[in-house]
Amino acid sequence: MQFRSTKATDTPPSSMKKLLLLAVHCFLVIGSLQNAAAQEAGKTLAPPATPFTYQGKLVLPNGLPANGNFDFIVTIYDAATGGNATAQVEIDTVSVVDGIFTLLLPFDRDRFQSEASYLDVQVRAEGGTDFSQLSPRLRIGSVPLAKISETSAALSCTGCITDGQIVSLAGSKITGSVANANNAVNATNATNAVTAQTALNAVDLTNTQTVGGNKTFTGILSGNGSGLLNVPGTLKWNVSAASSVQLQSNNGYVLTNPSGSTTVTLPASPNVGDVVRVIEKGAGGFTLAMNSGQSILDWATTHQETIWTRQYTLNAFPATSSFASTASSSDGARLATVEYGGYLYLSQNSGQTWTSPMPSDQRNYVSIALSSDGSKLIAGVEGGYLYTSTDWGVTWTARFADSNQNWFSVAMSSDGSKLYAANDQGVYSSTNGGVSWTQRKTASHLGYLAVSADGAKLVFAENLGHVWTSTDSGATWTDRLSSANNQWQSVASSSDGTKLAAVLSPGQVWISSDSGVTWTAQSIGMSPTNTRWASVSISSDGMRIAAAAVTSGGFPGVLAISYDGGNSWTPTGIGTNWNAIAIAGNGGRLAAAMYDGVLNKLYSGPIAITTVVDTITGVKDSAVELVYIGGNQFAMVSSNTMTIPPHTY
Repeated sequence: MQFRSTKATDTPPSSMKKLLLLAVHCFLVIGSLQNAAAQEAGKTLAPPATPFTYQGKLVLPNGLPANGNFDFIVTIYDAATGGNATAQVEIDTVSVVDGIFTLLLPFDRDRFQSEASYLDVQVRAEGGTDFSQLSPRLRIGSVPLAKISETSAALSCTGCITDGQIVSLAGSKITGSVANANNAVNATNATNAVTAQTALNAVDLTNTQTVGGNKTFTGILSGNGSGLLNVPGTLKWNVSAASSVQLQSNNGYVLTNPSGSTTVTLPASPNVGDVVRVIEKGAGGFTLAMNSGQSILDWATTHQETIWTRQYTLNAFPATSSFASTASSSDGARLATVEYGGYLYLSQNSGQTWTSPMPSDQRNYVSIALSSDGSKLIAGVEGGYLYTSTDWGVTWTARFADSNQNWFSVAMSSDGSKLYAANDQGVYSSTNGGVSWTQRKTASHLGYLAVSADGAKLVFAENLGHVWTSTDSGATWTDRLSSANNQWQSVASSSDGTKLAAVLSPGQVWISSDSGVTWTAQSIGMSPTNTRWASVSISSDGMRIAAAAVTSGGFPGVLAISYDGGNSWTPTGIGTNWNAIAIAGNGGRLAAAMYDGVLNKLYSGPIAITTVVDTITGVKDSAVELVYIGGNQFAMVSSNTMTIPPHTY
């Protein structure tokens, strides 16, 4: 039952103004509403037991429940209006919480002698001076003597309480399951809502919680999405001018460092499908670094998987030493490399581990070559000897009586029976394992050699001179590229001697498909006047060609790889000082060596299905997108990072 207050006789003080227009919901636990049927029959009801409980709810004019301590005056009347007061009690300091209050009324039973009794209630805030009278009066009935209530096994009340009579109910008073709480608009504290299968709108998204099942959202989700984690396909863009940035999954980065290069590191523990994007707008470019064990599949630029992994790092001693040459067996399992001002190193497992057979001999090594199976080797030293081995590099023998020769290039037939070496005096050959040597060609400058598998066809590029070919093991020679003053740095030959490659420093990569009769300069997108090529290598079939360039004059070093005999090229490993490169005869693996000013580093990996690189370096206005595909591998799905247009210096 709901009551509305009427204005008190005297004007209430300011402390009471907030209590005007109070609404009271009354629940008589022992005393109850008069039974209408009994009233109509003119029967006198039994009086309630003493004391009896009176409960109600105080609601402020603004509709909010009252809270605090209040004073009450309760009077019993024999009429709904006017009439005689038969009893009265004042109860002070009653606690009201969320509008709910409880009064114990100690009226004697003889106060209820008339057919009808009415409860009159006045209330004020504790400490106030005047009371507000609540109207109308509440009619009191009696249930204590309703004997049926004492014997009923269960009580039911269907339809006796309407929606209008229920304004609010504390959640702590509800137990059991609620199957159809359709109107649970606010359920921030519904801790006991065990079953709320259709509790529409009852999700509190302000607190941390797990929402299961499939959910469909309509409308617009506002905000920048920065709080959405582990959502593949959801990408937030970040702008950073820092010199070092740790990339986060499903984020894009616009790099704006105005003064130098930015190092960006891949996420350490990504999920499959996570995406990272990098755009370089700063002046210094960027280097994309990987965590330990990670690698990048370069699908974007080669349409094949291109990966480089660092295999070995050597402390350069002295600091001026650097890798000068590297060579590979036909299957790529055996690798050899030499340092200028350092040592000779060998690997039997495609570069995973390395040994130095002459650890105490530091020399100016310039070139090394292997037989097809890797069992026979030859190495050349500037200002020293030629060295040969016939037992997989375990023991070595010094060759050539004159120890002051400036050897610059060595080569051998695939079975190791024919050896060739070039210095600043010309080309020499040996058919007895290096015991004796015959000069096959004179030269005015140092030069570089390559030989066919049978040792019959040779190509010789003279630094500051011409390119020459021979088809009779060096007995006679033909001048093929006769332009003077070309600084040739390296040559390579296919197994049959048909496909040839030569590189200039500075200059371009030159390719011949007819044993050197005609040559074509390759356009790789590099500046021909500034790119300083240092080494070139060809697979046995001539289809895979790789060239290495050093960093020079502000132009970054680079590796260029062709999978189609030189028709198209993929630049990679940009920004690294690459000195030497070797492709296995079967075209299946690639090894490259570099020097970064402090450390010598050798990289190797497969290239038939996958190729090999350590980091990705981008210049201004370059971009790259990577997707994590599992197994510590990222796939480069789009990029313009690897394309460097011609530069003007």
